[in-house]
Amino acid sequence: MDISVPSVGFHATLKVSSASFRLLESHDFHIADALIKLGKGPWAGYIPGIELWSPTYCEGDTRIVGPAFTVKMVDKSDTTSPVPTEHFADAAHEGSVIVISAPPGVRNAVWGGLMSARAQSKGCQGVVIDGNVRDLNEHRQMKFPVFARSHSILPQNAFVRPSEVQVPITLSRESPVIVHPGDIIVADLDGIVAIPQDLVEQVIMNCEKYVAIDDQCMEALKEGHGVKETFAKYRGT
Repeated sequence: MDISVPSVGFHATLKVSSASFRLLESHDFHIADALIKLGKGPWAGYIPGIELWSPTYCEGDTRIVGPAFTVKMVDKSDTTSPVPTEHFADAAHEGSVIVISAPPGVRNAVWGGLMSARAQSKGCQGVVIDGNVRDLNEHRQMKFPVFARSHSILPQNAFVRPSEVQVPITLSRESPVIVHPGDIIVADLDGIVAIPQDLVEQVIMNCEKYVAIDDQCMEALKEGHGVKETFAKYRGT
């Protein structure tokens, strides 16, 4: 089922799945806990090293949740990898999170203000980049959510090129997590996590339990109860 909801930190009404909407209420650490319980440890979908750059740098309540639309970049000198027939920003789906993999160590940006303008017009939730972004003020003026490793003034087309869309990609040198097209991406100040499609419902059910338990723990601790007794009562630990 699809429902229309306002995206946190993004001034537009987007169609997202009811599963994505329910995940808006879950913290990233609840999702990671759920994935570990489901046998996806030790990384539990966590993609390290990528931070929020827009609409503000590492502050605010921006949180995006949506299916991954994956983009694989390759070195410009690569003449053997496929060439897409359509620009990836044009191909991206409404409600999706565009997820871009760039070759390791590139100095250039792979996303700029024009791309955010197109993605926003298509109703995309935001972009997650294993690489650099540029035109920071333009993204921020649009209030378009951008997560990236860093920023650069160098252009994409002089160094890398898009090769494939909607293929499995890896986003981190440290993490072995593979993002498949349609995996649910959750990104906010705490970090980024990818949830495999076939585990979404189980993750949601576990997260809803964790949220309820942590709410009870928070109230008890605010009332002056000790950590040990609170955890024993509500967490069973």
